[in-house]
Amino acid sequence: MRHWFWILLITLGLQAQEARIQILGTTDMHGHVLAEDTYSLQPANLGWAKIATLIHRQQAENPNTILVDCGDTIQGEPINYVHNVLRRDLPEPSIAIMNALGYAAMVVGNHEYNFGMEVLRSAEKEAKFPFLSANTVDAKGRGAFQASALVTVAGVRVLLLGFTTPAIPRMEEPENYAGLRFRDIVATAKTLVPQLKAQEKADVVVALLHSGLGAVDGREGDENEALRLADQVPGLDAIFTGHTHQAIQTEHKGVPILQAQAYGQALAVVNLDLQKEGDHWRVLSSQGRLLRPDTDTPVDAEVLRLTADLRAATNRYLDTPVTNLLTDLDARWTRMEDTPLAQLLHQVQRQATGAQLSAVACSDPRIFIPKGPTSVRQFYALLPFDNRLARIRITGDQLRRYLEHAARAYNFSWQPELFNREVPFYDVDTVDGVTYALDLGKPVGSRVVGLSYQGRPVRPEESFTLALSTYRLRGGGGYMAAIGFTGQPELVTRALQRNLLLAYVLARPTLTVAAVNNWRTIPYLDRERLLAPGK
Repeated sequence: MRHWFWILLITLGLQAQEARIQILGTTDMHGHVLAEDTYSLQPANLGWAKIATLIHRQQAENPNTILVDCGDTIQGEPINYVHNVLRRDLPEPSIAIMNALGYAAMVVGNHEYNFGMEVLRSAEKEAKFPFLSANTVDAKGRGAFQASALVTVAGVRVLLLGFTTPAIPRMEEPENYAGLRFRDIVATAKTLVPQLKAQEKADVVVALLHSGLGAVDGREGDENEALRLADQVPGLDAIFTGHTHQAIQTEHKGVPILQAQAYGQALAVVNLDLQKEGDHWRVLSSQGRLLRPDTDTPVDAEVLRLTADLRAATNRYLDTPVTNLLTDLDARWTRMEDTPLAQLLHQVQRQATGAQLSAVACSDPRIFIPKGPTSVRQFYALLPFDNRLARIRITGDQLRRYLEHAARAYNFSWQPELFNREVPFYDVDTVDGVTYALDLGKPVGSRVVGLSYQGRPVRPEESFTLALSTYRLRGGGGYMAAIGFTGQPELVTRALQRNLLLAYVLARPTLTVAAVNNWRTIPYLDRERLLAPGK
């Protein structure tokens, strides 16, 4: 009997020396609350309402759980615009949800800056968890945000260390991050990881990045640095990433690297098995995976309750009548011919900036606004991002290179696949104010033919003003690099690009827009081919 008693004591003692902790990560939620598309109102397996259900299920399986978020949280959906601009008296929706769920930390993403520092600091103050960014400093080199957070779960001391992509100056409006600098993630981590691990007596170190996978052989200051971090900085037990909206489940040098896609389409899960050794815990093994909500995943009632007032205000805004449209606006054709939809955006941009030429990105091909009464919701879908408009001065040679860069979106005309899958629709621009054709029988770099302005060929040394989004101006889509533009804009509008569009259509009780057919492909791309299955 005494023999079995000692065996029981030893067994219980060994069990007490082992633990399994679970870390759940979200990223790039961009304010998606409901499990539906905000513009079409069709059901979708995404959003806080479904992700919260997955989180509760995981917490029920293992109470030793830590919740983290990798940023781009307070900007994106119309609900964010309504809150940040019109209804600051109501709780920030994602922060309210994260408070209720018990998040331990959130990384500051680049889009957290979209509405300026006042909005960002207000959200930070509202949160019951810290906003982290160890590599963001002020002019004197002091940390602009908390670098890390220490969480103890099941007796294990877990250090959460947050980083923001250093590429923010290439993406965001300078006034929105005035006085701040963004250091390289890897260089910062090399100093902080050993220092904070010793200082905090941490058993586990988890890096939270608003930065994507990148490359092992990347360079200092790269936009995406997770692989380089795992490769060069020892002492990390897991890395959660964000920013690129990808679903990532991989590892490097034994370190799991997870990214939960975007908009709540997935939940990143890392399980760590540990064993107690003296005063510290040692990680024995780690497993990473992605969980996805599906049609059977119920929505979380608390998420709906917390956001009810703001969602109601947002719907009132989105359902505001705009104009009686006399022309269908069909986005399916914008990559293959001039369209009324593209012309509407060009007209708004040229009117707002006074530019000779206008460059607009192709809209989501799923968008179709039928003629008849319209609402803010429909036009909001055309420009869902919070960009402004800029006017720059370019040469005729730069204009040609701009169009050649756009032409990389097409495969050769004889190939069965029309479009280059590596170039998303929102990085394909058309230019108004000139006439041209894209010869898809020629290689990329020599496709622009017949480029003319007001009936005469464009000369390489000629000067033009061009209206474009600040997303393009800051480097989005690689257009500025392609044309070698390093100058400053002549003008940047104070109003958002979307609000300029809304003001334009709201001022017109009826609206008709016609294509001017200023560009085409050689040969013509036929619509039937575009609508073939799989296109």
